[in-house]
Amino acid sequence: MTAPFDLRIAHTVTEIDQFAWDHLAVGQPFASYRWYQFGEKVLAGITPVYILLSLDGQPVARSTFWLTRQEPWPAPAPLNILLSAILRRWPLLICRAPVADYSGFVLPTSPLRDRALMVMVQAVRAIAQQHHVSYLLFDWVDTEHQPPVWPDGFEVSSIADAGTALQLHWPDFESYLGSLSKSMRKDYHRHLNRARDAGIEIKTAPVPTRLDDALPLIRRVEQEHGAAPKIHAQAILENAALVPAVWLTAEIGERLVGCGLLLFDGDACCLTLLGLDYDVRYAYFQLFYAAIRAAIESGARTLYGGSGAYDLKERLGFEMLTNNHIALVSDRRLFRQFARWMS
Repeated sequence: MTAPFDLRIAHTVTEIDQFAWDHLAVGQPFASYRWYQFGEKVLAGITPVYILLSLDGQPVARSTFWLTRQEPWPAPAPLNILLSAILRRWPLLICRAPVADYSGFVLPTSPLRDRALMVMVQAVRAIAQQHHVSYLLFDWVDTEHQPPVWPDGFEVSSIADAGTALQLHWPDFESYLGSLSKSMRKDYHRHLNRARDAGIEIKTAPVPTRLDDALPLIRRVEQEHGAAPKIHAQAILENAALVPAVWLTAEIGERLVGCGLLLFDGDACCLTLLGLDYDVRYAYFQLFYAAIRAAIESGARTLYGGSGAYDLKERLGFEMLTNNHIALVSDRRLFRQFARWMS
């Protein structure tokens, strides 16, 4: 039976009733009305496309897309040049939450789930054709927990690095430390002592400071790990005050040797824009411990820790996420072949 959905398309979150928007954000990290106001500010110049479905006057599903001609890829320079040229001519329409590495669609439970996805995909494919899009892409797709059933033509593939998350159920940081293994507690105290010996001091602030010093450190981390650059890093830092945030810095005297930004949405938070001076040891450990402490003290229930450093994060209690997949489709045969080759 076809569900009689009411479909609405919007191009800014302010066109949508906040209560209706946040009704669909319950239990979904990085999905609130406030988070999307922040995201639109960060992604100024990129057109959002929001598709909302209602049933009997109640919102039941949502997907949030971004029509962009800029998408950094963790690929060799010649390939990135080719991809950039493609996007300049044929933009990408990508479904994701802004700023955070998380999905941009909210689906109802069965039996409406598959039908809701089908209706939204049909609507957005029509928009993609209007804008001569290269690819319609759903990012950060979870293939294990209620995986979507994609319409014909979609290809699902994994991306290289999975994210991580720490479930926070401790009343304070000391209780968290007590839950770690004996060897990890020993490492914590060793790292703390070495950082003190090096003169490293961790500071926190509600808004980012010293951006001119921080951005080069952020780029160094990206280069060290061959990661795609966060092209909106400066805009994130400049607009972080729009959401609850904690700015973490590692300093030796007046010298900035590390940084990281905690961003909060509801009971979730993510650590992003990690920056490091690789000539200084132990700053990374202190920043990560400080992030966990700040997340617990802020009352967050989940800390998303990004990808990489999996051995350390596992010892700290982080778990691997299963949302490291993309689903994409293209109406152009050449682009479909190119996507298969890339995967």
